[in-house]
Amino acid sequence: MAITVAFGLMGAFFLAGLYVAAALGCLSLIIMYFFSDAPLWNIMANKAWESNTSFILVAVPLFILMGELMNRSGMGEKMYQVISKWIFFLPGGLIHTNIVSCAIFAACSGSSVATSATISRVSLPAFRQRGYSERMVIGSLAAGGTLGILIPPSISLIIYGVLVEESIGRLYLAGFIPGFMLAGMFMLMIAIVALFWKNMAPREEGASFTSLDGWVDRIVSLVGLLPMVALIFVVLGTIYTGIATPTEAAAFGVSGAFVLAIVMNSQNILAPLLAKFLNMTGLINIVPDSFKAEMRATNMPDGAVWRETLKLLGEITQSAIISTIRTTGMIFLIVLAAFTLSFAFARLGISQDIADMITGWDLSPTMLVLVLIVFYLILGTFMESFAMLVTTVPILLPTLEQAGVDLVWFGILMVILVEAALISPPEGINLYVLHGVRQDVDREQAELANEIVQQSTIADVWIGVLPFMGCMGITVILIMLFPEIALWLPDLVKGSR
Repeated sequence: MAITVAFGLMGAFFLAGLYVAAALGCLSLIIMYFFSDAPLWNIMANKAWESNTSFILVAVPLFILMGELMNRSGMGEKMYQVISKWIFFLPGGLIHTNIVSCAIFAACSGSSVATSATISRVSLPAFRQRGYSERMVIGSLAAGGTLGILIPPSISLIIYGVLVEESIGRLYLAGFIPGFMLAGMFMLMIAIVALFWKNMAPREEGASFTSLDGWVDRIVSLVGLLPMVALIFVVLGTIYTGIATPTEAAAFGVSGAFVLAIVMNSQNILAPLLAKFLNMTGLINIVPDSFKAEMRATNMPDGAVWRETLKLLGEITQSAIISTIRTTGMIFLIVLAAFTLSFAFARLGISQDIADMITGWDLSPTMLVLVLIVFYLILGTFMESFAMLVTTVPILLPTLEQAGVDLVWFGILMVILVEAALISPPEGINLYVLHGVRQDVDREQAELANEIVQQSTIADVWIGVLPFMGCMGITVILIMLFPEIALWLPDLVKGSR
């Protein structure tokens, strides 16, 4: 009876469009009130304290803030320009830049929505000017953004690790190879499609790889990317080597991102100060002659420049913090409600009943995982990815443990399925983010050209992501057949279990 009421109410709440946290919280209270004599308000208070004081969960707002600072300080745009100089020659042209940029930016932000919004804002106008197929461009942006929850540091992997009480470092290591394999599969698919449909992407031109000037331009451009890459390696390296916990590493990442944001948005102040330092120390003599005259003529910044720069930095910091608070509040409310629901299901024996029922089917671990894959793909067509994660994992955990399923391996499969949910029509959140950015770009370009805005539909976005969802399906099959793809690296670094 309790199972029927619980899942009936859950379906009704989600179909009615109730917020995830409210749906889970109300469901917990209702089934506990009618089917248990436990003190509800004491349970809620205890669960609120336990879930929101977990040390590992402190990493969530810190990684979100790190990504927001990098997003709003212009690092995504700079990274996109650098990468386009290296891979423009591939079949498919700059569409590959979307995937590579998303993969790198994902490793900075850990947020698929932030990744999609940042890279799409930078790239969509350029693609339109060059005459690319907009469906394929938008599909690559939607799919590339999902790499943010697989390639570390991933917020979803932190939440999954907390729910199943698994090592975050081991989960991060397990996500590396599948994440970059999936990015490579996206690029291979783009190249194949571009070879068959020539009008999908024009032939791009760039600095020759046989000329010295071309190599100098590319290598010099990498210098601006080094601080971001170094920050990623330091943050992840301290986690993997055991020097720092994910929370401590996230705090370091926030500090590094804040410093980079200051440096990138204070050129009007830093450039004159650097020129003066070089003049005073005599180091200007080692500067190329083409820059000496300009640096010697540089004037020190006046009060207006200082005020303008400080105002810009304040706006970046303020908007990043506000966005972080909004996102963190949403996540932690859902986590609180999910932990409460998990307790309610355990108290009423619902989780065990489900585990016993599935065990009674006498499925092998492989068949069980196949059933769950189909279940998640269907669920992802109408439920938001984060809601899927926190709603189902606590319920399925006893079943997975009874079946002897490796929780690290299943976690990677789970996250890829959650990625698919982010871009699965009609509910995928990344599709709506991209459609919103696309409409903003349409509006801005129409205003510049003094034309009427052309109304676009989300159907183009739905069609564009289908080939990329196929790539995700192939990746899931490969990880199913060869679990070492996910488990080899964590076993190598952390030792086999």
